[in-house]
Amino acid sequence: MEEYDNLSAGPAEDGTLDLSHNTRTIFPPELCQFSTTLLHLDFKNNSLTQVPECIACLALLQSLDVSLNQIEYIDKGIGQCIRLRSLNVSRNRLESLPSELSNCILLEKIVADQNRLTALPETLIDLIAISTIDVRYNQLTSIPLGLCRVPTLKTVLCDSNNDLTVAPEHMRDDTDLLFHCLEMQLKFKEVIAAKSNQRDELQIKAEELREELNNATNCISELEKDIAVLVWERPDEYIRRKERFVELVKFASDKIAFYWRLTKDAALKWWNDHKTHPEY
Repeated sequence: MEEYDNLSAGPAEDGTLDLSHNTRTIFPPELCQFSTTLLHLDFKNNSLTQVPECIACLALLQSLDVSLNQIEYIDKGIGQCIRLRSLNVSRNRLESLPSELSNCILLEKIVADQNRLTALPETLIDLIAISTIDVRYNQLTSIPLGLCRVPTLKTVLCDSNNDLTVAPEHMRDDTDLLFHCLEMQLKFKEVIAAKSNQRDELQIKAEELREELNNATNCISELEKDIAVLVWERPDEYIRRKERFVELVKFASDKIAFYWRLTKDAALKWWNDHKTHPEY
């Protein structure tokens, strides 16, 4: 069927190129030759497995429909399609969307239902023109809480995601109720984040104070050593210790003189007691 599509003819006057309902398995790199004229690309119901890097050359592209394929991967080059307004990747095998979609600042509509998505990129909250996000029938466990504060976003369809925990199942098909749930969780998260930051700051301050205490203790020890040295060098202490030394020397000298006299007297007595010649 490929030989009967419109690739060789190129886009119509309104910039539309219809390559739908074929059996193409590869995103044709020949599309880059239409980078200045291609505005709307319809590639639904083929057998594509990826949207490759060459998508980046289609800078003027405004709408891309690659639904009903077997796509497992979209290259980050899609972020170069800065005029993209509508993206339809419904009924594929995608497990994630590229975070670079946030570069498509004019993007208004994302249809990604019936894939295998487990999460949405947080960068979607940076889309300033987004109005509709359809992610029904996926495997989502969460969606960005900040979506509830995107002013242009009016519709978020996320029901039939069995493991999604951000809202009760009966609230997922009502955007207002969903946004209320997201807002409550976002406020709670902000409070917890603020408390966590305070706790971290207190822990850091405690470590700083502990370090200062250790430094102060070391300084006190050094000062005590210096004081001990200085005590010896004080004049009054020097004089006191000198007087004490003189007293000790005098005491020792008196003791020596005393024992010397005792010894001398004892020696003389012994001598007198043991003389062998008479005294005249």
